[in-house]
Amino acid sequence: MRQSMTRFAVMSLLLLSSTLALHGADKRLLAYYEFDDQTNIPPYNATNIPYHELTHIIHSNILPSPKADGTLEIPDGFLEPRLISRAHRAGVKVEVCVAGDANVFAKIVGDPDLREIFAANLQAFVQKHGYDGVDIDWEVPEDHKQAVNFTAFLQDLRALLPAPQYLLSAAVSSSPGSWGIYDFAGMTPVLDFYNVMTYDFHGPWTNHSGHNSPLFLSPEDPGQCGSLRRSIDNYLTKFDVPAEKLNIGTAFYGYKFLVANLWDHCECSGEAFSMTYAQVKPHIGKGWTRYVDPLASAPYLVHNTKPGFITYDDQDSTSRKAEYVIKTRDLGGIFMWEISQDYDGHSQELMTALYRAFKHAGGFHRTYRASPLE
Repeated sequence: MRQSMTRFAVMSLLLLSSTLALHGADKRLLAYYEFDDQTNIPPYNATNIPYHELTHIIHSNILPSPKADGTLEIPDGFLEPRLISRAHRAGVKVEVCVAGDANVFAKIVGDPDLREIFAANLQAFVQKHGYDGVDIDWEVPEDHKQAVNFTAFLQDLRALLPAPQYLLSAAVSSSPGSWGIYDFAGMTPVLDFYNVMTYDFHGPWTNHSGHNSPLFLSPEDPGQCGSLRRSIDNYLTKFDVPAEKLNIGTAFYGYKFLVANLWDHCECSGEAFSMTYAQVKPHIGKGWTRYVDPLASAPYLVHNTKPGFITYDDQDSTSRKAEYVIKTRDLGGIFMWEISQDYDGHSQELMTALYRAFKHAGGFHRTYRASPLE
């Protein structure tokens, strides 16, 4: 009874606060930032992030303990106080992302006592370290029971981290039903927004080469594996998620396949691997020819003399996505996985293109955003 009354009160406040918060708000340009980017070559850390080009950062990842007892596992080197201070100085919100083994998530949220412990530990972590909220990256709930339990956990967490003071979001599948089951009717009133993982449409798990994160679904795709547009349409119509609560993902990485061209058959689990944009960039025009698939609105590279196909996003495709998501579809925001992956030690071409297109599409309502060093 106590939990039922508490949840009813929380839900009533959520509906009011989310309505007030969404009217007149900026669109969101959100970045996932992985803590171990600090060990990249070249390294990427809180001093490299272009805060003035963002509205939100999701700091990735802490984990539920593998013991599935509701405690947290914090990787060595995760805490980076400069991230929070610089972001807040620029007016940027920072969420902490919790990700981990799907079976551990399922066990925790399936037990009411463990749910409460897990939520309380996340609340304590957020408040101790100055985060603005939590992003849950559970990949993925597999059935209706797990989906309902996930909603119950989110309600418990929201009761401890109330809106609008704290943000609560979830990274969710691009194709619910075929990958992941969610209780959208229960989740949507609780969450500030969803981060829809509209990438990995093709990769080592497919039986043919194809686009990693296409804007449109090509009728020539042998697997009809999906696109940003299809995911957006499904979330708006099939799952009844409000447009303002949708952030759509773009990729700062791609995949290399050992095939001769787009849509070629392959044993891809042994013939494809990921590449960051910074790794793809040196190939462009140097033994590889760039093409654009007009049906998918997606670029790709083909090797000039031997089998080799690379799916990736460039400045043009990234800009088109931002225009489509923000201006054409009027959604809540856009994000990328992952912010360091276009960094070459000097510049971030995709981040710059994304910001400029986002701004041109009307994403920022304010005319001035302070830099973190001002």
